[in-house]
Amino acid sequence: MNRNRMIPGLVGGLAAAVLLSAGIAIADGDDRHDRDDDMPRDGWMSLVEVAGQLESQGYTPYEIEIDDGAYEVTMVDEQGMVIETYIDPTNGEPLPRRWDD
Repeated sequence: MNRNRMIPGLVGGLAAAVLLSAGIAIADGDDRHDRDDDMPRDGWMSLVEVAGQLESQGYTPYEIEIDDGAYEVTMVDEQGMVIETYIDPTNGEPLPRRWDD
C-alpha cells in the first residue's frame, strides 16, 4: 500500500482516538479534589485546539486529561518517542516539568 495514502488515514484515526480518550478522561474525572478543580475554564483552549496545535508541531497526541488546572498530554514525537507533559490550557504552551507525578 502507498505510504502517502496511509498517513492521512492514520492521522485521522489517531485524532479520533485522542478525542475519544480525552472525552473519556474528562467524563471520568479525578476523584481527588485538587486545588484547581473549581477554576473557571472559559478561557481554555478546547481539546480539539490543543490536539491540532500539537499535531502542527509534529506530535501525535493520544491522551489528554485535565490535571491540576492544566492539560496533561501523552503524545509521540516524530522519532516515535513517547512524551508526557503539561500544557497551559489558555495558550497551549508547555509548562515546566512536574517531578511529583
